[in-house]
Amino acid sequence: MNRYDRARTARQIQEQLSCALSELEIQARLFAGEYGTRWSTVDGKDIEVIHFGEWNREAGPDFKGARVRLNGGPESTGDIEVDMDARDWERHGHATNPAFSEVTLQLFVNPSPTAAFARTSDHRAVDQAMLVLEVPKPAVLRHAPGAVGPAEALAMIEEAADFRIRVKHAAHAQAVSLHGPDAALFHAIASGLGYKNNAIPFLLTAQRSGLRRASRPDGEALLFGLAGFLEPRTFDSVDDVTRQYLKPLWDSWWSERDCMERLILPKASWKFSGLRPSNHPHRRMGALAATAGAFPRLRKLIRESGRSGFHDFFASLVHPYWTRHWNLSAARLDRDLALVGADRVTDLLINAYLPSLPIGKAREEMAKLSGTTPGGRVCRACEWLTGSADPRLMRRALHQQGLLQLFADFGSLTALEAWAKIQAQ
Repeated sequence: MNRYDRARTARQIQEQLSCALSELEIQARLFAGEYGTRWSTVDGKDIEVIHFGEWNREAGPDFKGARVRLNGGPESTGDIEVDMDARDWERHGHATNPAFSEVTLQLFVNPSPTAAFARTSDHRAVDQAMLVLEVPKPAVLRHAPGAVGPAEALAMIEEAADFRIRVKHAAHAQAVSLHGPDAALFHAIASGLGYKNNAIPFLLTAQRSGLRRASRPDGEALLFGLAGFLEPRTFDSVDDVTRQYLKPLWDSWWSERDCMERLILPKASWKFSGLRPSNHPHRRMGALAATAGAFPRLRKLIRESGRSGFHDFFASLVHPYWTRHWNLSAARLDRDLALVGADRVTDLLINAYLPSLPIGKAREEMAKLSGTTPGGRVCRACEWLTGSADPRLMRRALHQQGLLQLFADFGSLTALEAWAKIQAQ
């Protein structure tokens, strides 16, 4: 454990999963493996999820056909229910609902102050376990001009960047163990296309569709339908070009809409305001659909050319409609624009491709990357650390990643306090 890891532990940022997270976000993070796959049940048994199964399209538990191992024994198959509160099993009527008769595990966020039991309609006991996740406290940077010199700042930033690389690598490895390398990469790309404002709804859409179905000819209709972007009123005010684009999507989605209704994301899940036009969720979903449809080509380019192949795939990605449109209600653009811009391609390299590499190779490739245009958090972290937004500390992708990590982990401390904690370990 290096100085940064020890200081981070001293900061005591590990805490119980915040109830501010929505149930949708909890489910997305769980399916991705961010909460791990092993827990102790409330009665002291060891339980491990080998695979979370499939999202349940019908009424009933959240995940169907999960593979579970209890106390190191043989695998068994059953369903998994995710609740905000341990008492929700009884509150929501699961105990008397036959749709929950195959549930083998209830995962919950908030424990009950009194004993809470989970039993199926045939009186079988259901194992229960509580989810715990590291959730950093909101960053509130207090300015400390010139608190850390350039050499010390650079050392601190690079240690933070290495920590961030290891976290992303471990998360990807967990996703691969649960869903396989192709699905893990697809989910990471979806989250990256959502950027910080819509990462979770994009991830949920990709998880609920699955790569296999999203890559089929009707995959674009499935993705837009699950996202909640295909509604009858969508046709009311669009132009002829958009209507021609939407009609085959709607025709395909209409036949599945009823059976998939439970998985459609509510409109409140999405953020549409305050975004650059190129980041609009409609356009980004078009990019995800184009990625899914050409996924074999992406894998081929990665095998042949590695990082440059990944970069070239997204730099050249096109879509017959979305290359000329911002969203479903906007007028057609006068010229073609990149479906995925240069900065977003770099972000996808950092957050989707590099974590899929062996850790040593990921470090090596990260060190080669130029950074994107520094965002607000990067600039504020640099100012907080050194007293100025020193461009020399924000040019490389490695250093931007380190500053982002410092912002997340030590945002409520002054630079001197943060550095003192690291030096004292």
